[in-house]
Amino acid sequence: MIIVKIKGGLGNQMFQYAMARRFQISYGIDRIGLDLTVIGKDQLRDFGLHHFALFDKVEVVKNKNNKVKMQEDLTRRLVSYFIGGRQEGTAGKREDLLAALFALFGVIQRDHSLVKDKFLLRLHKNIYMNGWFQEAEMLQPIRNILLEDFRWRPTDISNDSVCRQILSTNAVCVHIRRGDYINNPIFDVCADSYYYQAMKYMKEILADPVFYVFSDAVDELEKTMDFPCPVVYVKGSHQDYEDLYLMKNCRHFIMSNSTYSWWAQFLGQAEDKVVIAPKKWCLTEDMSVGVYMKDWILMDVS
Repeated sequence: MIIVKIKGGLGNQMFQYAMARRFQISYGIDRIGLDLTVIGKDQLRDFGLHHFALFDKVEVVKNKNNKVKMQEDLTRRLVSYFIGGRQEGTAGKREDLLAALFALFGVIQRDHSLVKDKFLLRLHKNIYMNGWFQEAEMLQPIRNILLEDFRWRPTDISNDSVCRQILSTNAVCVHIRRGDYINNPIFDVCADSYYYQAMKYMKEILADPVFYVFSDAVDELEKTMDFPCPVVYVKGSHQDYEDLYLMKNCRHFIMSNSTYSWWAQFLGQAEDKVVIAPKKWCLTEDMSVGVYMKDWILMDVS
């Protein structure tokens, strides 16, 4: 079994599952286990993967055997002693240096660096994963599988009037992340001008685009944003997985620097899909960033 620690918001959880799926397929391992010990204690976020179909051999890990406990304890000790508390670049380099040691014990630890396949991992049939795993290049080869895994379980949002409207127009998803990104020293990247520039570009190249604005602060945006085109503000008491369903049904995407945006565009299936993304993903220059895809159009963030 591959066990992956689930943490963060819905977009992060989807990356963690997807990378576990990638290794499950590559290494011929039969099952995926979801470790919910961290997300279960999160006061701000909920476990959200149960809203998707997922692989039919996925289970929540309730009782960890001695090997998993050893892998978890080893990871905690090595991270605490060699990686934790260091600057992002230093932490990433140390994770890289320790990758072979982690692999020797069947562990993939990647909170600060990008995944590299280690031969030693192939010797294990029980692998423990901890990290963020935001890597487009690793997931693109299994995109069709992930499109199946991330099919929504039956939800009323599919019959929502906004959903019907999105499906009947040349819909452009505009995702604007506020909330915990405001004044964030790492992720407060995208200025209002980025979205204005992106919308003007979409207006020039698309026929009759309709811009649907999704945000965790829609009411604020109505008062403060001066969009260059008419927009539809998507409101209502939607859950995160419901808004993501609406977003992915758009034909085109103007992303924020958010994993939530990333998954909306990745799951979008329009053949003529246009994706605009911020040229800068974070304010920390030495942070490892693996989210960018080859067909994106990158624009200045300010």
